[in-house]
Amino acid sequence: MKLAKPYFFFLLLLLACSSSCKENNTDKNNKDKALKDNSTKTMNVEKFYWEENINSPLGYPVEVYKGGLEAKDGSYVSLSLGPDAGNWGELGSGMSSGEKSVPNRLNVTWISYAENVFYDIDTEIDYDKLVKFFKEGYEENNKKWGRRKENYRTIIVGFAPGGVAIIWLAGAGKQVEIGRYQAEKITIPQEEIAKLDDHDKLLFDEANVKRIMLKESFVPLEVQKANQNKPIPFGLWDTYRKQYDWKIDFVVGEGGKAADFSYTLFNGERDEIFPENLPEKAYSKRAIPKQLSLGWNDQQGQLYGGSLDFNEKEIFNAFAAVYGSDPNAKVTLVLTVNKTNTYIAVALKTDDKTIPLKENNINIFKSRKK
Repeated sequence: MKLAKPYFFFLLLLLACSSSCKENNTDKNNKDKALKDNSTKTMNVEKFYWEENINSPLGYPVEVYKGGLEAKDGSYVSLSLGPDAGNWGELGSGMSSGEKSVPNRLNVTWISYAENVFYDIDTEIDYDKLVKFFKEGYEENNKKWGRRKENYRTIIVGFAPGGVAIIWLAGAGKQVEIGRYQAEKITIPQEEIAKLDDHDKLLFDEANVKRIMLKESFVPLEVQKANQNKPIPFGLWDTYRKQYDWKIDFVVGEGGKAADFSYTLFNGERDEIFPENLPEKAYSKRAIPKQLSLGWNDQQGQLYGGSLDFNEKEIFNAFAAVYGSDPNAKVTLVLTVNKTNTYIAVALKTDDKTIPLKENNINIFKSRKK
């Protein structure tokens, strides 16, 4: 009986240790799962590893005066990243990546230098859509590692003339649009400007606005010349977002085969198509294509690569010619490599029309590797 009490306490200690170890293992498993999923969850707000980024059309630089992306848990990511002079839909000014809450609001004030106008927006954004894409990721054909799941890593906010704001989610080789939002013109009170430091006051300095527009690092000289005496094309960036039903057919010479294929659209979205999915069997609603990157093997296995930039006016006119007469048309973008692997013929085809596209900028190279 004297041994009963020590034995009882020993048993309790053993059970406590077992429970503690079990909890620690559970915690570790949960952490491991979070790392694997690239996410954690706090206060019912999903967190992922991502970087904030701003963007503007070439020739129409912007700068955020104040504000950024806000999340339901009260966290905030500033978009005051200095002047941006990127290219529409591409990575522009960014900060640093880290685990951050998924935002549900865009609350920002910025200057459009080309207009010398401030815009302000405070709006909800599609939190559920962002979370869905962050969680799902996408399949990437990595040249080093092969096929594998990749994660989206950047939230890009694009600002275009007229107060247009677009949000994209981007990863290596893939970018999707989350939403389009409309800001309103705003006048910043003089009493607010008076309290700013000298650097921030530059945003309201007419001479500085002109300097930004004339500086070649912000607006290249050829773009300045092209835009001279021309009105700002308000509405153009909404035109880029219009979608059509089309698919791709990539035709390589007899015995050859596609090796890789990716595209960028005028609306800023981009993606790749795996070789086994070419030609595409189904039509997809997409914006008009802007650029292609493609590779193929000839009959002997020799690898070729190439890039194709569409002439904007020509391809928009071609789509208009098809859909102007038949809004429900289905279009195939046909790319045909010639026998000597030195040229790619391009055309839009429907059941009763073929419209050649001849003003493309095409570059083809022969790889050292097969």
